[in-house]
Amino acid sequence: MNKLNNFQFVFCKYRQRGNVGQSFVEFAVLLPVLLILFSGLVETGFALNMYLDLVDTAREVARYTSDDNPFPTDPAAPNPKYSETFYFDAAELTNYTLNMAQQVELNPESDDLVVSIFQVKNGVVLSDRIPPIFMDDRLGIDVPNGGELGWRLYGNHQTSFSLADVQQRIDSMGDIPPDAGLVLVEIYYEYDMLLGLPWITMFVENPILLHSYTFAPIPAAKPTN
Repeated sequence: MNKLNNFQFVFCKYRQRGNVGQSFVEFAVLLPVLLILFSGLVETGFALNMYLDLVDTAREVARYTSDDNPFPTDPAAPNPKYSETFYFDAAELTNYTLNMAQQVELNPESDDLVVSIFQVKNGVVLSDRIPPIFMDDRLGIDVPNGGELGWRLYGNHQTSFSLADVQQRIDSMGDIPPDAGLVLVEIYYEYDMLLGLPWITMFVENPILLHSYTFAPIPAAKPTN
């Protein structure tokens, strides 16, 4: 009987050691997967945090420009539908707001601010997007700006909204006045991954293009005839 008890004791100890060894093997197999998932969550958190700053900035700039006048007050201005001050004020506020957040700084080589003005007449978006297209020497020789591209601060991106897209949004709102002016503020930012680990960049492009936008009413752009 004593021999049997000793055998059972030794056998139980062997099984316990075997279970511990199996647990270490399972943990070693799962550890890389857990690290990949954790690092992916961390990278996503960084990107989401910066994207929220872009969203807040687009809203702030849209609210600010909605109280401004996109048309020049001087009747002798060369382009009656383009006030350079309006757009540069929007750009200055964009950079100021992002600097206050202390996370995002627009890169003139890759990022952009795009501003578009739309006029709605009898519930229909007019085909003439404001400002009209013009050659902007500030962006380079014979580089177009405005029009269907939208007004671009750096000329790296153009608006993601066609007239049909804007019309669809107006139709879905339901409570917009039949005659109105709208301002669209878009921010494009190339997020360069802070971790940039190879098992993430294998599946996700680096940098990631982040795009935030906001529509807001702008009474000064309401069509008058």
